Amino acid sequence: MVRRRDLLKIGAGALLFPLFRRSVLGANETVGVGVIGCGGMGQAHIGTLMELAAQGEKVRVVGVCDVYRKRVEGAASWSKAKAYFDYRQVLDDPEVDAVCIVTPDHWHTKMALDALEAGKDVYCEKPMTHWKQLTDPLKIAAAVNRHRRVFQVGTQGMSDSIWEQVAELIKAGELGTIVQAQAADMRDGHWGVLCGCWQDCDPDARPDVNLDWDMWLGHRFGLAPWRPWHSARFFAYRIFWDYSGGIGADWFPHILTPLVRSLGLGFPHKVTASGGLYLPEHQLRWEVPDIFQMIVEYPNGPSLHLMACLGNATGAPMMIRGSRATLVFEGEGATLYPGQRKIVRTRHASLQEHWRDFLRCVRTREKPRSNETLGVYVMTAINLGIHSYLKGRTLTWDGKSMKPVLKQEEG
Repeated sequence: MVRRRDLLKIGAGALLFPLFRRSVLGANETVGVGVIGCGGMGQAHIGTLMELAAQGEKVRVVGVCDVYRKRVEGAASWSKAKAYFDYRQVLDDPEVDAVCIVTPDHWHTKMALDALEAGKDVYCEKPMTHWKQLTDPLKIAAAVNRHRRVFQVGTQGMSDSIWEQVAELIKAGELGTIVQAQAADMRDGHWGVLCGCWQDCDPDARPDVNLDWDMWLGHRFGLAPWRPWHSARFFAYRIFWDYSGGIGADWFPHILTPLVRSLGLGFPHKVTASGGLYLPEHQLRWEVPDIFQMIVEYPNGPSLHLMACLGNATGAPMMIRGSRATLVFEGEGATLYPGQRKIVRTRHASLQEHWRDFLRCVRTREKPRSNETLGVYVMTAINLGIHSYLKGRTLTWDGKSMKPVLKQEEG
């Protein structure tokens, strides 16, 4: 249940309350991490944590978990961590101080809420929540507040210093009134290999033998409908609405979060989305679009234009337009026009840097750079966008009562 006082804190952009642990870790104590999900990105997180430990960071991969035995046993052998086949076993492990959730989207909310309830800090891969339930981001933020946990969303680009530098530039009024911004993620061939999963991605995967298909679906928890086993649903889950929001949910958190942070934005006013399945090789099997764009409008401005394409890698520059100047992101930072003033980043983003920030906050109880407050604002816009695409109309967020009420515009 999302309580009104929690929503008011979120709406005010507050959530800057002090955080406490039952036992606060000291600077020299090792943070035990449980990684839930041992696919490609899960392995990247495990590898990053092991690299950090080798560099002297006080962190250890305590446990790894996956519903596919081949994956979890391989990850456990490699990391020397305990192997678990049910994420609840990770939450029951007293050596686990924090969990890293690297599962399909439809599991993010439940796993995050269960982890917070269990007293664990949470690093959750993007998107923070599945697109279907507009209230899920608010539920997570309320639970972080209630249990006084640290929560980080896996948008590692937020560890780039440029967003803090740009925020200061905007705060100083150097761009004037911000009227519009744009960002894009254009790729060619990404997910292309996943089309082959319609046949057999991994012939070793055998449901009810070495893979818990029922658990992965989550139908017993009301997370997705029951479906018969199909390798594409497991290995290429991002092309199905049941488990993912496609390129909008997968890529837009990376480009919208820094804009929300830099511009100091909150809940959107209204969102319009469009796109479609245009590539013939996708049309027979994909459910999600391969071209997707959103116009996100905020109360009294600005208007944001987000674009994603899977079929052409020619990019569109990220920029912020103000009444006095335009900021264009390029090269080692950004350039302010007119005058061509260069803003050079002082800290580069990486998965390692994002983890360093999270681990620091686990010890200090501060807010990470990509925290749940930003996650609420970002996922509200993205979720509205996907609903707008499916409904074919502009959707408006009712923020007056600070309740997640979805309204359709008339006419």
